[in-house]
Amino acid sequence: MMDAGSLPEQSNPIWTNWTKNIVHQPPPSVSYYYFSPSNLSELQAVLQKGTTDNAVLRVSGQRHSQPPLVIDTSATSSTGAVNYLVDMSCYADLGPNGDQNMIVDVANKQITVNTGVREDQIIDLLTQNNLMLRTVTAGGFFSVGGMTSVDVHGATVAAPVFAGTVSAFTILRADGTVVTIDESTPSVNGWNPLQFARVNLGGLGIVTSVTIDVLDRPYATTLDGGSTSFDAPTRDQFAATFQTLLTTHDRIETFYNPYYFPPITNEYFAAWWNVVDNPANKIPNQPIPAESACTLAADDEYGAPMLPGEDIAEEAAIIAQGAKFLAGGVTVAGMATIAINVAKANAAYSDVWLTEAARVMFMSYFIEMPAIDAASLGKVWDSLQVVGKRMQRGSSFYIAAPMEFRFVKGSDIAMAGTYTTNPDATFVNLDLIGFIRATPTSDYPAALLKFFADVEREWVAMGGFPHNGKMYGFYDPQGAAGNFGAAFNPNFLAELRTRRGTPLQAFNDYRRSQDPNGLFYNDYLRALLEG
Repeated sequence: MMDAGSLPEQSNPIWTNWTKNIVHQPPPSVSYYYFSPSNLSELQAVLQKGTTDNAVLRVSGQRHSQPPLVIDTSATSSTGAVNYLVDMSCYADLGPNGDQNMIVDVANKQITVNTGVREDQIIDLLTQNNLMLRTVTAGGFFSVGGMTSVDVHGATVAAPVFAGTVSAFTILRADGTVVTIDESTPSVNGWNPLQFARVNLGGLGIVTSVTIDVLDRPYATTLDGGSTSFDAPTRDQFAATFQTLLTTHDRIETFYNPYYFPPITNEYFAAWWNVVDNPANKIPNQPIPAESACTLAADDEYGAPMLPGEDIAEEAAIIAQGAKFLAGGVTVAGMATIAINVAKANAAYSDVWLTEAARVMFMSYFIEMPAIDAASLGKVWDSLQVVGKRMQRGSSFYIAAPMEFRFVKGSDIAMAGTYTTNPDATFVNLDLIGFIRATPTSDYPAALLKFFADVEREWVAMGGFPHNGKMYGFYDPQGAAGNFGAAFNPNFLAELRTRRGTPLQAFNDYRRSQDPNGLFYNDYLRALLEG
């Protein structure tokens, strides 16, 4: 263990994730469990305390993880260890004086950032330096630590999940040493450790900084955005339309409305952006200032800003999920709102269009496409129709938001839902939304749970793998036909371990080598990796 400094700011809050399906009460056995370090010395002191107290140490970011990946509702872990949380919002250790949280290397097209920094902060600084991310999320309100610990993806067709654009991870390990993992790190049993650091699930240590490979952006107009609405009523029309979209645009986010009413509304909306090397209209870059994660944390603000009148809107959407006509109206309105927000973002030469969000739960799946061709895109059509046909023929639950689906390049990242051995593969990511109250997943309405379980069965049968930051496992694969229940069914996780196979085992072996005593190994990871 390296010499540590004094402990940083400590507190004992009631911790909730953004959707509030997880509420963690302060453990009665300790005076405080939540730490906010501002430098490496303070972080090492937290690590030392966690080791001395035989605690489980996890990092809390912008709190968007819907599984209990960070922490659950229990005061202690199944081993009896108390849970300690580390908030990296105000952490900085970069630059010549170790007091900066972002450093840009314009010549090498890289930016190194501490992991508590939010994506919108990164975009702001990159734009000031005529650079841009290879892929972005729609909102910009995630911490980079969270984005790289799970398989958060963007909308860039030829880019992998966001973690795949990171070329180096600096990690404080359980033994107190600081290591950097990059492409030059020696392989372990035929695996490059970078394959484990990307989508690390918080299991390898505390990631203090990452280096992200970025692109030149000489002008605001280097990013050219637009959108289109259209119908594709047959499988063949869908495949032909999307083959054109995916081969003519660099970044694309698409939405499906199963309640469309032609000619009043359209079935699909596509927002797209192209990277233009030499735009005809050379408008200088226009940075959009972003508030720092540290400033927001001081006001106890984490994650996406809520929609105005969130409580009223939430209740209205929950009611709508019980009636087709109401759900259809809310979905059509949602599609129109998305189009307006995209137009506003494009007017500002930005692809970060989601500025506010409603409290919803997501089930998100990746399904492999061997190529961008008619056969693979026909499979995407089939995956959307799993939901669409239920909405059209009648259901006890109706979605009250458009389905977003995006396309992302496959990768060799061991724990990503986009893991593949096919270098030419693309994955479609399917998002299914449910409006919920701030309540545990076990208390979600039965109609919602059954609907999500029924859809999930079909997506799994298509070869789908879940997004690590969203909800899944709504049924027991060993149970009776049509069974359903709260997320993360143990038998579902067991089957998922088998399906992941060698990559999961390789990841877990490496995790053990970095954390032999389980300092970072919480109950959710135990269930996910070993059962």
